Amino acid sequence: MVGQQSTGIVSRKTIAGSGPNSRLSPHPADSPRVGVSTVAGEDERDDNTHNITKQSLVSASSSSARGDGATSDGLEDRCRKSWHSERPVVEFLRTRIGVLCLLLVSVVVGAITAQSYFHGQPDVAGCAMSYSRPRFVEQTEFDDRWTRFSTKYKLYLYREGGYDAFDEAFRIPILFVPGNAGSHKQVRSIASASATAFMELASKNPGVFDRGQIGYDYFTVGLNEELTALHGYSILEQADFINDAIRYILSLYPETRAKHRLSSKGTTFALPTSVVVVGHSMGGVVARTAFTLPNHIVGSIQAIFTLSTPHNNPTASLEYYVDKVYSSVNSFWRHGFHNGTLDDVSLVSIAGGNLDSMINSDYTYIGELAPGRNSLSILSTGVDDVWLSLDHQSILWCAQMAKKFSKMLVRIMDARRPSQLLPLDQRMSIMRQLLYSDWENGANGVAEALTAKQSSNDDYSYVYTHEDGTTRLVPEDMHSLLSKNQGNRAREPSSALHLLPVNGATSNSMAQLLYDPRLFVMAHDSGSDAAYPVVLLGCNSIKAASNGTKAETRVRCQGIPAPLPTKLPMRRVDDDPEQPLFALHYMEVPAATFKQFEYVGVQTPAKPGVAGFLHAAIVKGVEKLESGPSYLRLLRPVDVRTPPDGKSRMGSSARTRIRLDVPESPFFVLRGTLTMHRGTTSSRVMTAAPRFEPIIRQSDGRRFESRFWYDQSTVDFAIHGRGAYVPSDVISNAEDSELKSAGQWGGLVIDVWADPDYYTGFELALQINWYSSLNRTIKRYDMALLAMSFVWACLVMLHQLRTWNTGVSLEARQNSSCRGVATPAFPSCLTSIERLIRNGTLAVLLGAAVLTPIFQEVVAHLMQNVWSPARLASWNNLFMGDRGSGWVLGLVPALLVVVSLGFVALEAIVLTAICSVASWTVAEVSGRFESTRKHWSRHDVLEAVSEDGRLKPRFVTIPVRPLIATVAFVVFVCTFVPYQFAFLVIYMAQLFTAIRTMGHAYLAAPQSATTLTPQRVLVSEVLRDRARYQLGLLLFWTSSLPYCAPELLVWVRNLSVLWFEDAPSDHNLANMAGYFALRLLASYHIVPRLTFNATERLAPSRTAWWLRIMTYAFFGSAVVYAWMHSIRRPYILYSLANAISAWLALVQFAEFPLRLVSPVQRRVLSPAATPAASPIAAEFSGFARSSTPLAAPSASRSDDRLDRKLR
Repeated sequence: MVGQQSTGIVSRKTIAGSGPNSRLSPHPADSPRVGVSTVAGEDERDDNTHNITKQSLVSASSSSARGDGATSDGLEDRCRKSWHSERPVVEFLRTRIGVLCLLLVSVVVGAITAQSYFHGQPDVAGCAMSYSRPRFVEQTEFDDRWTRFSTKYKLYLYREGGYDAFDEAFRIPILFVPGNAGSHKQVRSIASASATAFMELASKNPGVFDRGQIGYDYFTVGLNEELTALHGYSILEQADFINDAIRYILSLYPETRAKHRLSSKGTTFALPTSVVVVGHSMGGVVARTAFTLPNHIVGSIQAIFTLSTPHNNPTASLEYYVDKVYSSVNSFWRHGFHNGTLDDVSLVSIAGGNLDSMINSDYTYIGELAPGRNSLSILSTGVDDVWLSLDHQSILWCAQMAKKFSKMLVRIMDARRPSQLLPLDQRMSIMRQLLYSDWENGANGVAEALTAKQSSNDDYSYVYTHEDGTTRLVPEDMHSLLSKNQGNRAREPSSALHLLPVNGATSNSMAQLLYDPRLFVMAHDSGSDAAYPVVLLGCNSIKAASNGTKAETRVRCQGIPAPLPTKLPMRRVDDDPEQPLFALHYMEVPAATFKQFEYVGVQTPAKPGVAGFLHAAIVKGVEKLESGPSYLRLLRPVDVRTPPDGKSRMGSSARTRIRLDVPESPFFVLRGTLTMHRGTTSSRVMTAAPRFEPIIRQSDGRRFESRFWYDQSTVDFAIHGRGAYVPSDVISNAEDSELKSAGQWGGLVIDVWADPDYYTGFELALQINWYSSLNRTIKRYDMALLAMSFVWACLVMLHQLRTWNTGVSLEARQNSSCRGVATPAFPSCLTSIERLIRNGTLAVLLGAAVLTPIFQEVVAHLMQNVWSPARLASWNNLFMGDRGSGWVLGLVPALLVVVSLGFVALEAIVLTAICSVASWTVAEVSGRFESTRKHWSRHDVLEAVSEDGRLKPRFVTIPVRPLIATVAFVVFVCTFVPYQFAFLVIYMAQLFTAIRTMGHAYLAAPQSATTLTPQRVLVSEVLRDRARYQLGLLLFWTSSLPYCAPELLVWVRNLSVLWFEDAPSDHNLANMAGYFALRLLASYHIVPRLTFNATERLAPSRTAWWLRIMTYAFFGSAVVYAWMHSIRRPYILYSLANAISAWLALVQFAEFPLRLVSPVQRRVLSPAATPAASPIAAEFSGFARSSTPLAAPSASRSDDRLDRKLR
């Protein structure tokens, strides 16, 4: 009965004397003080220990009231020992051992990963610095008459000192678009290199003007250094400005072209109708977005060159508009090549590779956006004469890259055409020849001009037949052959011919030619870059005749189609980036080209150079080695070996190919150790020393990535594929065969060139380089850490609510003893994390992380012939993206699961420390200064005690100031400030609320043994529970902060230039309504306990049951959805947290009507059932409603603060 429950409670008079001014819980000034944790909500003791203590204190007080002193003293002593642990360190380690181990693992993994990210790059930098003499001419006429962004963005014309004498644009227009937080000044290296390249071309060939090669006018835009990688609406605004700028640029040329006539022969230059666009980073996305806007002039952009641009997916999807822009733009481009919209547009993508830590170079591959006729994708490691990995900024200023890029631009210009460029097919062919380091598939073109060449023995100084089918030349050999044949000709031709018999050649045979071009540079031209071209000829014998002292084969030869030589980079002099890079030249000619001839002739200069060598041979084929399957074998070292000599074709072939069966999008760097074998053989002549050191090349069969290593025994193979995620409509809309083949993966290809006259074979040992692999994991899945952290934040909050709902209320704690059953309160964040570790939740998520990608791959394999390509692609894009690597992909999310939980635990510790220190400081200050005390003590304890001794809510009306703040929030968000700023204000208000509640709990906590009373314990626990709840909300909302930062940064930057236009969605109240409502309600009340047992339910059983189920369902659905979808689109996590907050606010708001319909509560609130006021009711009423401070001359400072606090 209610009356019986309250009889055992000591009265206030019994404890503190009588009278309204008697102080609460007096104790002598010299009484022993008992230490109490100042970190409210994060006590070192277990929560159950607190609850047992609270229960025992009530029982002890009851025993004292009955006069049972011995029993009371014994219980009180045991309870005090429980409340004040004698071994706090041991107790803390016992209750937090899981969190400590987790933090240790996370810190170690995080430190190793950071070290790998900054120092574990598999490539090294080797760029030479570029220099320029820039001058920027602002286009002041480009004002609001041309664009509405004239106050926000600027247009400049670049002028190179010593080259550009006029501030007018009259050459071929080219527009540079900077990237994320980029500057218009970044154009200077490319523009200066273009000016230098054109001047060199014009000095060597004065007739270039008549061919339409008149140079470039570089325009560049200043875009306020906006964060376009994080803010989609800025992409749209910049693209709109780009279209306006192009329209203005084209309007300049009718007047300037008439004024400046460059051709001496009267060549007419057409007025430009298009502008070449060069985009760096997100500038490339802005350039492609311009095509989709209404103000775009059709045909105004014919060529786009992008440098380190993430075309396929955004680097960080922290905002909805970024993902929306990417989806719409990529869809437009994929379909534009099929409906004729983009038929004449060329798109070139060049990326930096491993050293680019800003973007994932996988996303720069455009083979799925544009057909091969219009597009070209390549990494800088495979670009001829560059062969370097470049970071995100150095791709603009690297001298090697700038020279190569400028040379390409100069070669494709043609001012005689309105487009100012060569036709599409012609310019794409030139760009492939200049960029690709590839001899396969006619990548470097074919020497068609040599096909019709006819020659005979009389055209050469000598003709020498190599009967073994192999030509080995060094300067000494060439001098010897030349001296033996001097005087055999009536004249002295400058060439020699070496014949290789074709006898025994099969369909797989090929002619290989490998030479050092220095062999053909004369001594007096040793400083020149010019090298004598080596020509392959097809020859047939005429007759054998005596030629002096030696029989010479009489032949008639003609040129055969052969690919232009591919360069194999060696090493710069002294490894100095400023020095020229030596490269070997290599070509292969298939047997089908020379099968109708008896000999393959190699035409060389008769007089050799000062150094170098030549190796030519007809081989039966290239040795091809296979290694697989997948990565399962690479968990331990795997050896790939050439067959023993006699079985291997390396006896005559200079190249050997290895194919590794690895997934397309791997996360691992493969460490390869090359060991060359040197042996003896009777089948061929062996040299005493190698003529060149081994060269290793990595490629992927798609000509997207290739890398070279020279004279390195240990190399790291890292693959760049299509990326983890592919748009779902790529395959279904790909009618072009090239687009379909772009999705095919043939594994990793490794080519090894070694001197076949010195080495007899090699061994390549492969294993995973775990250290460098962590670096690649960060680049690909840095956003996964946010998603996993949100999952853990949801689970922590769910555990807190579940413990709160299944626990016993404070009313029932009054009837327990120290020997009773523990009744958990609202758990702290670290307590919930500890429980999640111990109850198997961590193990479950680890298992899900490992099994989810495997399950994806199995389902995709089973349904590949059932589902449509679009549906199959959507399925593969779930979770972390599956590209056939599910068996090893589980290792990455498993690691992220552990690290993200450690990250959440670290967040909880930091937030708790901040709130605890701040609350202790303010609580101490509030007891010393009256003005501060008055402000700090303004607090209503919502939980009060009913007249029958039970706790019930005091329904306090919301003050006027929160209502005013609400109206102000609505007005500002709808008109001026973005909702992200409103969320930041809400978050800071929640932080202050948590600090204030912790301060209340600190003041209410028992400060000594004599003040350890039941009333004080109950009040302290009410405030502790509320503080833990406030801190739990703060931790839950912390996961939403990253999604507000981009918009806030852009908003502040726009304000600096007086630009007040924002995206329409930035003023959507629904995007912050849930946070605001929960913040408003949580400031006054903890979330209600949704219990439904017969004695303490707060709502009808069925209603409480449904509320609990729906609450758990909200959290569970958010966890599953975030697990499967948010890694690719992390911005949805903000909306999920907003929806959960709205539901919790609804539960808190619905508590009052639910209590009204509760049978127990109706009985409590009924006047007939309300007994006389009990002592405990009077005690709590004094806490909540007293208007005068409780003071006494002998009161301690701590108790004075408590009395002031609880007014």
